[in-house]
Amino acid sequence: MIVHEWSSEVDSPHDEGVRFGSHWSSQLHDARDSYLRLFAQSGVSAERARAVADECRASTETHAPEIAAEFAGMAEGSGLPLTDVHLLTARTEILARMTPSMECSTVVHVPDDATPPRTLQTWDWHETLSNETVVRRLRSTSGARVVTFCEFGQPAKIGVNDRGVGVHFNILHHRSDGSQAGVPVHVLARMILDRATSLADAVAVARSVPLAASSVLTVVAFDGTTPSAAAVEVSPAGVAVLPARRGRTLAHTNHFLDAELAAGEYSPYETTSIPRYQCLTDAAELAAIVDDRERALAFGAIPDAPISVRARADQPEHLRWETKLTVALDVAVGAMAFAAAAPADVSTAAWRRMSVRDAPITSSR
Repeated sequence: MIVHEWSSEVDSPHDEGVRFGSHWSSQLHDARDSYLRLFAQSGVSAERARAVADECRASTETHAPEIAAEFAGMAEGSGLPLTDVHLLTARTEILARMTPSMECSTVVHVPDDATPPRTLQTWDWHETLSNETVVRRLRSTSGARVVTFCEFGQPAKIGVNDRGVGVHFNILHHRSDGSQAGVPVHVLARMILDRATSLADAVAVARSVPLAASSVLTVVAFDGTTPSAAAVEVSPAGVAVLPARRGRTLAHTNHFLDAELAAGEYSPYETTSIPRYQCLTDAAELAAIVDDRERALAFGAIPDAPISVRARADQPEHLRWETKLTVALDVAVGAMAFAAAAPADVSTAAWRRMSVRDAPITSSR
């Protein structure tokens, strides 16, 4: 997988959208075509996908007009229809209740001293999708500086801001998914990165919007003296907050940990979520390793660890998942470190770092 880098140079969300859309037009068109193919393989027609995208567009315009303005600029710059830009950011909502996916393993250690949380996540997605992605450095309308990893057409996924808040992101599946229109979960992640200055702020943002699909946003925060973290499980049925205790490690994969929401779990296939969760909790002490690359290498050295997901050739294309990225957040300085590799392969991959305050980079292209 290629991970491009991009830095915004203008403050206007619309103008930045135009600039981004113009530069990355071919990637945005390819992403749209790839997702339409996935939707069709998953039993979702292009007409239905665009109808859901338009519902999400309306919710985004209501609850996050600045992000909607960025999407409008992206459509203008790329030449994609506006609905298709929203289709890319609403892929989770479009696939809700259709093809549940195995996506991501997250672990966070919250120290009992005055140091920031230590984090690690894998991003697992379809083998044939999103083989070009981007880490964006941007300035939000709130004044926050943000660095976020995402697929082309998404406003955010995993990220960190300069106010001591970071977000990890795992998909979940609930029987209420698709039962109502709502803000896409990727838009919610960006809203938190743009607006939150604390864990409490992040939870308030999550509770403030209607949702059409489920995810867990593991939010980490550091105010210079006190680290904190919580798994914020969101769904159309409600929001649950599972805080981490000081001196302990919090893990999350792709099943609900809140008992009430877990009662509505939707998973019609054999998932590896439980083995991946057990792998993280069994090796919880590794999450306390201070150096982010050493932390990734330690998890990668676990023999036959299920958190390094490999694509299965015996599965159809739309059911072949693999680990595409390993990433850690540093909320003390506002930076993310990452490798385009599974933990087991980090030792032979480039380990890169991007900060909210690095010198501007147009792209690595």
